[in-house]
Amino acid sequence: MLLGLPAGAAAQDVAVPVEVQVPLFLKILTFDRNLLRQRHGELVVGILYQSRYRTSADVADAVRHAVEGSAERPAGVARLRAVELDLDRIPDLEQALRQDSVSVLYVSPLRAVELDRVTTVTRPGRITSLTAVPNYVEDGVAVGLDLQGDRPRIVVNLGAAKAEGADFGAQLLKLARVVGDEGGTR
Repeated sequence: MLLGLPAGAAAQDVAVPVEVQVPLFLKILTFDRNLLRQRHGELVVGILYQSRYRTSADVADAVRHAVEGSAERPAGVARLRAVELDLDRIPDLEQALRQDSVSVLYVSPLRAVELDRVTTVTRPGRITSLTAVPNYVEDGVAVGLDLQGDRPRIVVNLGAAKAEGADFGAQLLKLARVVGDEGGTR
């Protein structure tokens, strides 16, 4: 049955443990000049998941706990707030993101979901998308984490990041594997 699904629709697993992901993502966000200009005090991290897919729900729960318990904050952010968004129960993702004032969207492992359903909302909404599912970055999520040997590696889809309004500095891009429309893969 899974053979008939389009690319990206099969279930994926995270490459980097959540307790490593969240501090790294919060650090990565400090390199987004546009995000830091827009946020005054609070950064709302939406966590997209599927309650009917146990791996997705478990990752989302762990990310929520890590965000809420984090002492790390990007510059200018006094408060981090995590909002879980159950894709199995949300009829209108765009409305849910707007209602909760989500500025960053973490994408948990999903099953049988085309990422276009997510990126068609994050791009016009100027919401930076993050994931620890490496294939999702190739499929249009802006920033992800992968493993290189046994160490986390930042992956940036430059075209997707720019489409979502992110403006990552050269300092971050030098550290990352860059994929996407802008200059191919390095």
